Amino acid sequence: MSDLQWKKLEILGAGSYGTVYLGILVDEQIRFHSFIAVKSSIPKLAFSLKKEEQIFKSVSEGESGGYQEIIQCFGSETTVEHGRCFYNLFLEYAPHGSLADLIHKKPLSETEVSVYARMIVKGLSHIHRKGIVHCDLKPENILVFPSLDKEIANYQLKIADFGLSKTKEEEVNVELWKSKPRGTPSYLSPEAFSGHIDAPMDIWALGCIVIEMLTGLPAWGESPLLIEELRYLVEHHELSPKKPQEIGFFCHDFLEKCFMKDPSKRWTADRLLDHPFLYITLFHSYYLATWL
Repeated sequence: MSDLQWKKLEILGAGSYGTVYLGILVDEQIRFHSFIAVKSSIPKLAFSLKKEEQIFKSVSEGESGGYQEIIQCFGSETTVEHGRCFYNLFLEYAPHGSLADLIHKKPLSETEVSVYARMIVKGLSHIHRKGIVHCDLKPENILVFPSLDKEIANYQLKIADFGLSKTKEEEVNVELWKSKPRGTPSYLSPEAFSGHIDAPMDIWALGCIVIEMLTGLPAWGESPLLIEELRYLVEHHELSPKKPQEIGFFCHDFLEKCFMKDPSKRWTADRLLDHPFLYITLFHSYYLATWL
């Protein structure tokens, strides 16, 4: 980033950590312009942004080209603006917004969901192999980019927003997690309420996202659930989100694998990559034959 100049443009959004801006990189020598997303925060509130940058470094460590299913981080820079200091994290700009924006337009077909779920599972496989648990996987934190192959999908999805993520080095305060689980209530797995934070919780959230893509509504229903309401449902009634009625066998089975209450029995991202639901548009006959 030190060789490039950049400028803040319009505000894209805001969070507890600070503000997200549309930025532009400018290289006057080659007349190159490229949009980026800039997460900006005052230093005392920049903990999650600095943590996110470290996670991006961990994810890309030993990888030359990065991953298509995880947004790229271009580094960070501290600036002084109008006498105030800001920490800025530079990320890929998603021109098509988030998966939540896509879902709000209309529910997706089962074929589309199959393709997009495969992208998400690939991203989860990458981060889980690095010992990282996202902890807040939801449509708002999955960004939408131009398709890499229009014959396969209209868009490319990439996992973003790692500010709440847990690394393998991080010590977990179980009692704190019990009282205040990390993440968004409607996507929390049963074990999250007991303070057990590991990769299976992302798989449960994935199942919730698949239902949301299919129906256009949150997996637990239209009304947002309070965290204590959800805790009561999953701990006392052993419920999982209701699966849509008119879905195919493979989609239903995929959701079953995501919603196993026992996290040790829930399928991993690597194992889900072999599930036939993710390939209903590719090699359909082969996967149908080998699965049955």
